[in-house]
Amino acid sequence: MEKEKKSPLTLLSKKRMQFEDSKSRFRAITEEVDGQNVRRLRGYAILFDTPGRPWRGSVWIEKVDKNALEGVDLSKLVMLYNHDANWVLGKVGKGMRAEADDIGLFVEVTLGNTWIDDFVFDRVSREIVDGMSFWFDSKATIATNWETKTDIILKINEVYEVSVLVWPAYEDTVMIAEEEPVPDPVPDDAAEIEAKKMALISLISQL
Repeated sequence: MEKEKKSPLTLLSKKRMQFEDSKSRFRAITEEVDGQNVRRLRGYAILFDTPGRPWRGSVWIEKVDKNALEGVDLSKLVMLYNHDANWVLGKVGKGMRAEADDIGLFVEVTLGNTWIDDFVFDRVSREIVDGMSFWFDSKATIATNWETKTDIILKINEVYEVSVLVWPAYEDTVMIAEEEPVPDPVPDDAAEIEAKKMALISLISQL
């Protein structure tokens, strides 16, 4: 009996995909909140319809269909460093948020004050580490085109984690450091008006 052919992605028990694309530049940002500096990482961990490869030099191409994340529960999603569970940077609802839109999966994490957070923020800020990857379930629906050597992920059931990665395979999730300057103090009345304006902008952005 002839053994069933399987593509590189379908062979993996732990299915991971990586991106490298300038559309989803991941950023390390310092912002002032209530008089304190807050460090955040934000960007797209998954990009729809963006080609990538399972490893460097591979002839195979992988893509995520734009409907692949429909119905996926992201409430337990975590962000790691290099897929290492000892290096947890955030969890949805605990300083992290994640949402799927027309581009892909957007994530934002507020870093803490441990040496791990310091190290990762430093690596990203200095553009030493600039990639992202994600790990998804082994029962995902994958369509394989053997002629073009392409795997298309049609349906993902669960995304376990997203990771800041040293060597990404997709060129759209490069992280770029960006430090926002602290604004000059303004008179109380003007500050109150500005605060209301920013609150309104924030409310609109969540609609």
